[in-house]
Amino acid sequence: MNTNQEQINTSPLHGNLLWLGERHEIAIYLRDGMAWVADFKAGRGEVFTASAWFSLNQGGSVLRRMALDSITPLPEDVAERIEFLHRRMAKPSVGPAMPRELAMLIAGLRDRLARFCGPLFGRL
Repeated sequence: MNTNQEQINTSPLHGNLLWLGERHEIAIYLRDGMAWVADFKAGRGEVFTASAWFSLNQGGSVLRRMALDSITPLPEDVAERIEFLHRRMAKPSVGPAMPRELAMLIAGLRDRLARFCGPLFGRL
């Protein structure tokens, strides 16, 4: 019996991990038939639909600059972190509900503003 094939068939995530730097990695994967991106920066992780991530990250321009040797199959520990993010995302939030796509757009705009203003005013 092929245990690797068993792991592939029982795992809800199918994808790859891409290292973009010492403290930045992303996972591009399929979950329940939908394409997702988990973006891990400095130990903090966020989950986006693939379309939202690409629109927030200049069409994925960072992917065109990366080396092929920085791509690996999705490790089990990363899959566990991703599942944790999805479970956290599914929990009801306290306060008024905000559509997920709007929340992701606001988070992306906040990050872009911080990157733009950081050099102007010192690190934010």
